[in-house]
Amino acid sequence: MEKQFAILSKRWGTSFPNLKLVRSDFQKIRFKKIERPYFFFGNPPFVTNRKGKSRWNNLFADFVETSLKNINGVGSLQFILPLSVAFSRDYSDLRKCMLEHNRNISLSHFDNIPDTLFKSGKPEHTNSNKANSQRCSILTVRPADTLRIRSTSLIRWSKYDRKEILSQSPQYHEISSYRFNDQFPRPENSLILKYITQSLGGIQLSSLLSNNGKCKLYVSVVARNYIGFREGHVPNSHQLCFSSKRDFYRALLILSSDLFFDYWRTIGDGFHVTKGNILNFPLHDHLDEVVFPKLTTTQRIWADRDKYRKTKLNSGKITSSYDFSKRMPSLMKEYWFLKQETKC
Repeated sequence: MEKQFAILSKRWGTSFPNLKLVRSDFQKIRFKKIERPYFFFGNPPFVTNRKGKSRWNNLFADFVETSLKNINGVGSLQFILPLSVAFSRDYSDLRKCMLEHNRNISLSHFDNIPDTLFKSGKPEHTNSNKANSQRCSILTVRPADTLRIRSTSLIRWSKYDRKEILSQSPQYHEISSYRFNDQFPRPENSLILKYITQSLGGIQLSSLLSNNGKCKLYVSVVARNYIGFREGHVPNSHQLCFSSKRDFYRALLILSSDLFFDYWRTIGDGFHVTKGNILNFPLHDHLDEVVFPKLTTTQRIWADRDKYRKTKLNSGKITSSYDFSKRMPSLMKEYWFLKQETKC
């Protein structure tokens, strides 16, 4: 830090006579009550806490909690954090701490595919996915007259767009009134955020399932650019059972659709497709009006599924999945077209 200030002093031709550097354990510092508000910023360590040492699983949360307590309703903070701060149940109470005062809360979210936020990666990992696992959120908290929360999508970019993406302000979505679940969503677009909001309290995709159903659909537990489907109950897949072929094809169409993919990008972690992501998907009252006319097409696509098979080498083994994302009809566009017609 001293070297950095020396560099800045030389570059700007100035000095920092009132600056005092303190080397100490951040968790043990007792911050004095002063007239000026505190401002905390940095990139706290993403390190697992020893069991029983903290209420939080990871050390970064201790940094955030300490900073929130000391800024109260008048100070500010800005941290680079793991993406999990926005959605993990482990940090539900931390998100509540952020909402204790009237504040302007902004979150910028960054994916790690195809380009990474930090070029160094994690050199201790030989597994390429873990080495590049840098899904991060930049959290900014400032005082305000009323509580306001804004959030970006989970931003992706190629290495060729890196300079442009990271040098401009991202597009934020207003999520102050979001109540779907206990998280700060990463809205893929304004339409999916509206769909989720308008579907609040309605039935969910889980209502289509049957424990003893003979019609079975297998969904891959990981995704990137599409939601994958597997043949049979192979490892790394979710088994969904339906009592009728109609419900099977309804679920297949919905889970393959742009509507579900945008929903998953909004509430998921950008990599894992959890059983909860699937079962909790809201089925809006008008959605079946779009889905039912397309079930014959969905049935034909499923019958010809070998055309949509993709393979990849994973830990020395070839794995297969079906990608229907480019073939299935769009539910997002037709759903909103129907909604506009209904209003008229």
